[in-house]
Amino acid sequence: MKQSIYLSICTVVIAMTTFAGCATAGASTAGKAVATTQKVAKQRTVVTKVPVLVKETSFYSDGLVDQYIVYKLDDAKKLLLEKATYDGSRSDPVERLVFEYKDGRETVETVYESDGKVRNRRESVYDDKGALVSERVLDSKGAIQSSSSYTYDAKGRKTEWRVLDASGSVKASTSYAYGKDSLSGIEMKDVGGKVTGTIKLEYAAGKLDKRSYFDPDGALQKYEAYVYSGELLSSLESHRADGSLEAKIVYEYGDSGQLVKASEYDASGALRSSTSYEYIVREDSSTETYYE
Repeated sequence: MKQSIYLSICTVVIAMTTFAGCATAGASTAGKAVATTQKVAKQRTVVTKVPVLVKETSFYSDGLVDQYIVYKLDDAKKLLLEKATYDGSRSDPVERLVFEYKDGRETVETVYESDGKVRNRRESVYDDKGALVSERVLDSKGAIQSSSSYTYDAKGRKTEWRVLDASGSVKASTSYAYGKDSLSGIEMKDVGGKVTGTIKLEYAAGKLDKRSYFDPDGALQKYEAYVYSGELLSSLESHRADGSLEAKIVYEYGDSGQLVKASEYDASGALRSSTSYEYIVREDSSTETYYE
């Protein structure tokens, strides 16, 4: 994952303009006037309020701050320009990620140390359909450290991810399989093409229900169970191979459906840690046609 959770959830729609009027036409049938009503196409402006993540704070079980992340956005509040990570004891960031874009797509991600020096730089390349096809990571001197390549099927679904070393040799690969329209399996292989592990995904009512992890021999290592409240994920349970509960994350949401808190508990129900999320609201305007 190239970056920490960055949430932007569209939910509340408000019609902003008023509308009125309809046209009637008179017609005569057998000497009597009959009124007919014909709907007229009109337009109105609709404003969508979008919660945009600007800060997340991680807490220890006793409530003390572990670290927090501040997100800096562009003026339109649509592009993430910078992600700065702070620990609970310092006022200066311990790490900064700065993002660059081209045609609305992230093309460069630069990581800066606490002293302002560059640690590494990630460059991304997309095809003419907007799909990510390759990445490369360079060190502070511009030397290639590693790279990745991606392939897709005719439906635009990712089918393979290859990780290459500085010389371009494949170090590892991950393949993706689909059932109907959903991801159903993930298979990881080492430099020699040997399977190192697999993941199986199961769905219920169109939502991810279970994710199971297997070792190279096909033995179950652990699984995750997804629990929903309506359309929103309410908890994620991590289970050992024998089915016993290992940990559980409980999610809380705001009025617009945005994630506001995630709390992790151990098997006994004791709180391990929690993360809170803060947002600002972006208002997107659009025009829609209606008939009256």
